[in-house]
Amino acid sequence: MFLKRGLAVLALLCAVTCASAQVQNGKLQIHHVDMGQGDGGVLITPKGVVVLFDAGRDIAKQKTCSSEIDYLDQLGVKQVDFIFVSHYHDDHIGCIPAVLAKFPLQHESYDRGSEPAKPTTAYKNYIKAVGDHRKTATLDQAITLDPGAAPVTLKVIALNGTFRGGAVDAKDENDVSMSVLVSFGGFREEIGGDLSGEKTGRYVDVETGADPEAGPLDVYKVHHHCSSHSSNENWLGATKPTVAIISTGLKNTYHHPAADCVQRLHEAEILGVYWTEAGNGEPPKSDDIVGGDIIVEVPANGSTYTISHNDGEIDTYKIKSPPAHGNAMAVMPENVAASPKYAWSVRSRFYHEADCPAVKRISKANLQTGDIPPEGKTLSSCVLAPPQ
Repeated sequence: MFLKRGLAVLALLCAVTCASAQVQNGKLQIHHVDMGQGDGGVLITPKGVVVLFDAGRDIAKQKTCSSEIDYLDQLGVKQVDFIFVSHYHDDHIGCIPAVLAKFPLQHESYDRGSEPAKPTTAYKNYIKAVGDHRKTATLDQAITLDPGAAPVTLKVIALNGTFRGGAVDAKDENDVSMSVLVSFGGFREEIGGDLSGEKTGRYVDVETGADPEAGPLDVYKVHHHCSSHSSNENWLGATKPTVAIISTGLKNTYHHPAADCVQRLHEAEILGVYWTEAGNGEPPKSDDIVGGDIIVEVPANGSTYTISHNDGEIDTYKIKSPPAHGNAMAVMPENVAASPKYAWSVRSRFYHEADCPAVKRISKANLQTGDIPPEGKTLSSCVLAPPQ
């Protein structure tokens, strides 16, 4: 149980035993699967816990669900541990029954609760597929996976039009999308379904209310396939993502991505904009990457993360520093190892800047390093040695 500003945050500690020894590689993996004009993501913790973020049908092509099933199969997935459902549209939940028939659900499927105003066949099939595993998520709820030295935390920061600072009168199914913040060390990615950021006759602005809680982001899974109603200036200005990932399909009839959304992403000076497909709206900019399946990988206690695309091409980015400890970020060449910011002894009550002379006196057996200050230790007042 976590406690923040007087609001309780539920923490469910999932040990390694909740996942079979199946697909882990020691890193946090977030796979943004090319589902055409559908949406589906797979998170795999360093210890092998498998989490689905939606599993939608390609509504433009009305194909079977073989894309996601085949993708999970080639990863070596044997089961799904948790599901986070953003909202109840077919392009986000339509393939959940087929996926679970192949990869059985072990624990909860979290969704927004209640039901849509007009329950669809896709919604009814989803309810039947998850059965007793269905659970209503709550604002500020957090699940901690891989508890221990390098936990992965999934926290609900917007739901049903509510957020930490208040609420808006959200009625459209897109507006009530669940937004989840993924944290792993200093790395942060936000996944928010079809959340809206513009007040119109149909939509309301949820993004602006949620952006303070999201904070600076390393990766932003672009809301609503980069529709004109998503990714407003307030959101992008507050979250300052390094990387944006657009899930869209070549034959979609919605003309996603929209020109104004793409323009806002580029005006926000995002370093890397990745598309699963080129879409059927505004074409990619010259420096955008249309990459098919987009894979994010983050090593434990690392200072960089990678984006893989186009069958093996890899780009490397620096993880944003916590707000209190710097703000610069930049693309890092793959062959350059970044130096850690801090060092400490496992036996000491203090930690040090990495260049502090005290670090040299720490034995190798007790030495630990990282870019994030260790919990429970106090920053030392380092006295530099006089010049020789």
